[in-house]
Amino acid sequence: MEFKKRIRIITVKAFRAKFSSEEGCLEYLAKHRWPNGFVCPKCHNREAHWQAGRSIYWCKACEYQVSVTAGTVFHSTNLGLPDWFWAVYRMAQGKKGFSAMQLMKEIDVSYPTAWSVLHKIRCAMEERDKQYKLKGTIELDDAYLGGESKGKRGRGAEGKTPILVAVEKRQTRKGTKPGYVAIRIGKSLSSVDVMAFVDSKIIPGSIIETDGLSVYKVLCNLNFAHKQTVTENGIEAKELFPWVHLVIGNLKRFILGTHHHADPKYLRLYVAEYCYRLNRRFHEDDLFEHLLKACLLISPRKYNILGH
Repeated sequence: MEFKKRIRIITVKAFRAKFSSEEGCLEYLAKHRWPNGFVCPKCHNREAHWQAGRSIYWCKACEYQVSVTAGTVFHSTNLGLPDWFWAVYRMAQGKKGFSAMQLMKEIDVSYPTAWSVLHKIRCAMEERDKQYKLKGTIELDDAYLGGESKGKRGRGAEGKTPILVAVEKRQTRKGTKPGYVAIRIGKSLSSVDVMAFVDSKIIPGSIIETDGLSVYKVLCNLNFAHKQTVTENGIEAKELFPWVHLVIGNLKRFILGTHHHADPKYLRLYVAEYCYRLNRRFHEDDLFEHLLKACLLISPRKYNILGH
C-alpha cells in the first residue's frame, strides 16, 4: 500500500474534509501500521479478512483477530478518530503549544476529555524522543520550573522543579547553532542526577560544556570530555552558554504562555511536548505523519496514571 508522505494542510476545513469519516481514518491508520500490507502479529501470515463493522482484520491462517487501533493510543476511547486526528494535527503544528481548553472548544468535548487526549499524545511524544541521544559538543545547564517566588539556585529553589538541559552546539561557517535538545526532570539536582542524565541522553566521547557548579565535576569520571568554566569578571553564564539558556528561556515561556500553570505531576509531559516539537523544527511539513506514527507505537494510557 502506498500513501502520501506529506500532508500540507493549512485550514480546518481542508483537514476535516480529508479525515471526515471513521472509516477513512481507520484505513489511513492501517496504511501507517502496515505500510507493506497486513501482517498477523501472531503467525506472520499476510492474508486476512477485513470486517468493517468491527474494524478488525481476521487472519486467514490462525484466525487471530486484530483491531487497527489495538495496542495504540487510540484504542478503547469514546472519541472518534476524526477528532483524534485533529488533536494530533494541532499538537504537531502548534509552535507555541496547544491547550486542552482550545481542543475542548474546537471538537466540542468536556475539558477532562480534551486534557486526557492531549496528555496521551504527549506520552507518545515522550516515548519517541527517548530513542535519541545527543552527540558532539554539548552545552549542559540546570534550571528550575514553577513555584511562586523567584528563589535562588540550589537550596533556595524551594517549591520549584529542577531540570537538566542539554543542547548540541553545532559548528557552521557563520558560527554555531543549536542542534538536538534533551531535558530531564528530577526531584533534586545532584551528581547522581547528572550522571543518570548524561548516560541516558549523551553519546560517550562527546564534549560537555558546563559552568562551575560542583555537581558537574562528576563528568570527569565518565566517558566524556568535560569543559567546565567558572563565570567571573561580570560575565554571565548565558554569554558562555547561549544555546542552552535560549532553550531554557523558551521552555519557561512555553509553559507560562500556553499552559499558565503546569501541575508538577504532569510537568514532564509538557516538557516532552516542547522537546519533541523543538527537535523536529526543521520538519514541520512531516510532523503530523511522524506524530501519528508515534501514537501507533505507544500502548493505551489510562487517564489516572498519566503522571506516573
